[in-house]
Amino acid sequence: MQIPFVFMTLSAVITFVVLLVLVRWLGATQLTQLTFFNWVAGASMGNVAANMIGSTSVNEFVGNTYSLVVFTAACLFAAYVALKSRPFRRVANGEPTVLIHRGIILRHNLAKTKVNLDVLMMMLREKGYFAYNDIQYAILEPTGNLSILPSQASQSVSKADLVNGPDLSDEGQGPYTEIVVDGEIDKDKLVNTGHDEAWLDAQIRKRGARSIEDVMFLAVNKDGHVLADFSRRMQDSKQVEKDAEF
Repeated sequence: MQIPFVFMTLSAVITFVVLLVLVRWLGATQLTQLTFFNWVAGASMGNVAANMIGSTSVNEFVGNTYSLVVFTAACLFAAYVALKSRPFRRVANGEPTVLIHRGIILRHNLAKTKVNLDVLMMMLREKGYFAYNDIQYAILEPTGNLSILPSQASQSVSKADLVNGPDLSDEGQGPYTEIVVDGEIDKDKLVNTGHDEAWLDAQIRKRGARSIEDVMFLAVNKDGHVLADFSRRMQDSKQVEKDAEF
């Protein structure tokens, strides 16, 4: 059987160009934030692209190219749905998981994330920590990266510490729990933080928001410190009110 080397060479070149264009179309998150969704998308696109390169006829090549374009469009649609829907985003990308809390390894979370102690200690060493009791919080992100908040005694000295003296209090320490994202309330997390919707409503009104739809992001830590960011619409309305005063 004669092997169509010329056709396969052209297929490889065209496949490279098509794949490069489609990956750029999907965005840089394929490279920087490898979540479950990104991994599935990348692996599937690579498999279809391999079929394109191995095509031995024009019809086979065109069929594989069409499959790749349709799959890329489906990935873009799923990414758009994830952008608009927090529940879908949780399913597609997963959520952060606390592995160490105040120097204590949470073994049930290790089991849930399929991370063993050897891997956890390796990840800590890669971050420069050789004893887990030096860690206030270690959180496994959906991308597979480990985010670490060291204990006060293990934190590096900052410029503010040199100017004002070190802040050794626990105030403001610990991770923040995201309660509102893109105007949607996570009621389970709200309850887990010990607050209710009346408290949340008071917090957003204290910061000048008229409704929950004006809140882009709101999180609270164990000490009750609140981080909040608001929509462009609310910021623009505040600017209009300021301009009207003049």
